[in-house]
Amino acid sequence: MPPQPDWVPFLRLLGAVQEQTEGGQARILLPELRHELCNQLPAAHGGVVMTLLDVAMARSATSLPGAPSNTAVTVEMSSRFMHPGLGPLVAEGRVIGSGRSLCTCEAHVRDASGTIIASAMGTFKYWRTPLGNIE
Repeated sequence: MPPQPDWVPFLRLLGAVQEQTEGGQARILLPELRHELCNQLPAAHGGVVMTLLDVAMARSATSLPGAPSNTAVTVEMSSRFMHPGLGPLVAEGRVIGSGRSLCTCEAHVRDASGTIIASAMGTFKYWRTPLGNIE
């Protein structure tokens, strides 16, 4: 099945799409690295790369079989940048541990050549309040 546009407005703005993967994993594609998503090098802006890492981890958390919610929010995230991101980018995330309310994940982003340009680890909280009710 081809990737579908994302329902999150910010991800649609970026042009990111999610591929189908097995439970506890996620794969997010940025098929086109548009000029406005780049820094002065020009390479992918760090905020774009961080977004891909964050979404790949959150989506892996919610895809885990038996996940208590279909939404997970970031509690903390640690990232490392190794190389400039050039061309289309792919983020892959996976769950490394989970409980009833928190999930720990890791992710990496690869560039068009397959080189890992950034990696991250994060903790995510399963969001149980109905969406739109933030108080």
